[in-house]
Amino acid sequence: MKHMLITYSDECARNGHVDPNFTQLVYGDGGNKGEALKNNLSEGSYLFFNTRIGNKRYITAYFYIEKILLKGKNNIEISALNCDAKNDNVIFIGSRQFSKILTIPLELNKSLLLKLKSYKATDEYFASKSSELVAIKDKTLNPTVITEDEKEFLMELCNNRG
Repeated sequence: MKHMLITYSDECARNGHVDPNFTQLVYGDGGNKGEALKNNLSEGSYLFFNTRIGNKRYITAYFYIEKILLKGKNNIEISALNCDAKNDNVIFIGSRQFSKILTIPLELNKSLLLKLKSYKATDEYFASKSSELVAIKDKTLNPTVITEDEKEFLMELCNNRG
């Protein structure tokens, strides 16, 4: 089973485009990012979300993917959605039972990213960037598959956070 940690923009939500929608547990994407998600995730995968809050990045939620809707295949179900994700090519529906919105976000810092070996981050990589925040954003901007062990590690860290 493959899992991913992806970046989303809280700024987009403040400007009216709420995706991911944590109330409805829906996330959609298109283009290259949507293709990467569609090609690597399946029902039963976990999708972790990180965003910038102030001058740091945080993991704010994860979805246990219960259902995947594809434009051109699930158009009736997609049109029934009441969220911004319905405009995307691939839509992920999170399980109400197994997804989690963190009331205490988990800081995604250098120490944590170094432990996620799938990202291939090194001390040298961080030293080559203008700041830790930029280094983390650059590494997490494109969807990256994380291992089952990394998923379990993140879930353990998210335990008791919401």
